[in-house]
Amino acid sequence: MLVQLHIQNFALMDNLAIEFDPSLNVLTGETGAGKSILLDAIRFVLGERMDALKAGVSAKAFSVEAVFDPGKKIRKLDLLSTYFENDEEVLILRRETSLEGRSRAWANGRMVNISALKELGAFLIDIHGQYDHQLLLDQSQHLDLLDRFVGADDIGQKYEALFAEYSALLKHREELASLEAGREREIDILKFQIDEITQAKLKNDDEVAELEKERVRFANAEKLYESVSALTALLDEDDDSVTTLLGKARPRFNELLKFDDSMADLKKEFETVETSLAEIARSLQHYRDSLTFEPDRLRQIEARLDAIYLLKKKYGGSVEKILEFYAEARKKYDSIVNAEVYGRETEQKISRLLPKISALADELSEKRKKAAQSLKKTIERELKDLGIDHARFECQFDAIDFSPAGRDRVEFMISPNLGQPILPLRKIISAGEVSRVMLAMKKALAKVDPVETLIFDEIDANIGGRMGTVTGEKLKEIAGERQVLLITHLPQIASFADRHFKVTKVARQGKTSTEYQVIAGEARVKELAQMMSGKSESDISRKHAEEMLAQAENLV
Repeated sequence: MLVQLHIQNFALMDNLAIEFDPSLNVLTGETGAGKSILLDAIRFVLGERMDALKAGVSAKAFSVEAVFDPGKKIRKLDLLSTYFENDEEVLILRRETSLEGRSRAWANGRMVNISALKELGAFLIDIHGQYDHQLLLDQSQHLDLLDRFVGADDIGQKYEALFAEYSALLKHREELASLEAGREREIDILKFQIDEITQAKLKNDDEVAELEKERVRFANAEKLYESVSALTALLDEDDDSVTTLLGKARPRFNELLKFDDSMADLKKEFETVETSLAEIARSLQHYRDSLTFEPDRLRQIEARLDAIYLLKKKYGGSVEKILEFYAEARKKYDSIVNAEVYGRETEQKISRLLPKISALADELSEKRKKAAQSLKKTIERELKDLGIDHARFECQFDAIDFSPAGRDRVEFMISPNLGQPILPLRKIISAGEVSRVMLAMKKALAKVDPVETLIFDEIDANIGGRMGTVTGEKLKEIAGERQVLLITHLPQIASFADRHFKVTKVARQGKTSTEYQVIAGEARVKELAQMMSGKSESDISRKHAEEMLAQAENLV
């Protein structure tokens, strides 16, 4: 349920805070007053694309914040549950756009992307505009609408799981069939690739790094020997080596200590340096003695590296990638060689699965057909109340192959007039009729649809004043199950509001803005009277407005 909306600098709205009633909220006002801007603001905070809202968007930086009180069922959904921590009771969505046009959004204080807003919005609000009835005329939407009327159950979930398994088996069968074509040539290629990589006996990329280091050492053995020999001579082997000089310095330190023991620490440091240099000299001598030049080993290393580089060029840029290719090639080779065996196994699995998925699809179809009969009665009853007395409504079922949604193709059919053949909804229905069918559908879905807030943008656009009272009654009934926000020009519908907002455009100090005011009592009588007779209300229109409000109160 939408509890509150706070809007800043959005089109003609400078700073607007609105609280909504849990039931039927009605917005009225003259054409151009700014009623639809409120819906643009709601669409904006629910992630609507900016270019779709440009008519209602300000050139300034602007923001919209919406406070929702989701029902327990909605709150438990995985998508929404992540936003409820520390026993939070409400969901606060906020979206703002900077002067530079950058958009940012938050859900309960956590920054989210626009896609997340749209996902959340799908569970929170269902907006039905003047032209949204096109969805009702789209046959591809009919099965989904019927399933919403059926309600959530585990049959559909079980079917989806089996269908995923069934689809995977069909895909595997197709892959095996495609492998069978050109089988011998593919086997030869794969066998060559597998043998080539097998013979290389690859280990890992560390082996390559070690081989490259070893190659450098062997290729530069003579230079290494010369350099290390020069170092050992300087440190230990020449007459004037560092070691010899340090040996001459040692007695001098001993003499110093005879007369001044404060030099003891310095002597220890000297001895540490002497020991370290001796260790370095011994290590260098050992390294020099280990240096050898082995032409055969160098050739082996270069041959090994050349072989690995060639495999990298063919099968991947690293040993890891080559081994991945090798594993896939082995798997594919095995599939081709044993295609007949795997084919029989796959067919057996499909044969075992078919009765199960067929039974679930049939069960799902039966449940849908029962729901279709219930929907037929509900729609026909609602349409009769809405002035289409002899309407016949049907859900036509056609059997199709297994699909993610079952084996049913559903299309809504209607005959709005007595003696008229029943035809697809998209072919026969008028604009006024489709508005009433949509209202009837919303009424039918009100008890099962999880979305708690319905918004109707001038659903009465193609409904005559004669049917306004009945339409208002239907909207009031829907508001008993769901929160409803409604823009209307019909006073008969407006009279049923639990909270009535009057929208006006005001010019002050050279600036135009839109204001929303909750009206009741005398102000509401005046608004309904003006809706009937124009700006100048009459005694007759006032009396009629009072009668409408009294009648609506009695019908509730």
